[in-house]
Amino acid sequence: MDTEGVQAGHIQSHVLTGLNPLMANASGYLWTAAYVNVTGDLAADLLSNIAAEQRAKVVYEYLYRQIEDQHVKNTIDFLLNREEAHNTLFRQAFNQIQGTGSTKDWGVDENARLYFDLSTPGKYFDIKNPQPPAFQNPDPNANPPKSPNPLIQ
Repeated sequence: MDTEGVQAGHIQSHVLTGLNPLMANASGYLWTAAYVNVTGDLAADLLSNIAAEQRAKVVYEYLYRQIEDQHVKNTIDFLLNREEAHNTLFRQAFNQIQGTGSTKDWGVDENARLYFDLSTPGKYFDIKNPQPPAFQNPDPNANPPKSPNPLIQ
């Protein structure tokens, strides 16, 4: 084996795993349960997943605008569409658990309706009928958004 031609860190994974996948991150740290972040509250965890998918889409969109190679753009477009599919599934799951766990109406009192306008001292906004955050079910009859890539429609 030509050790001069192999980048640092690659030799160890070839020796330890052969051709099997190594469960490690990009820095070479092995996978542990520390990568799993759950609260024990399904609604909070689903909302966290939705936010993570949205953040991933933002990164892919930034990359898409900066890269000129059409094949790489096609790959990023595929990944963007997968993130959107995951986001939709998480939103549908969130809709299914409305009225359970932390999504129950725990009795919103007057303090929850008080919002301060810090730009205007002394003024506040009084929300008369606050509603818990919720997502609408995706309309199965709606036309899906067009891909930004003209080759994939």
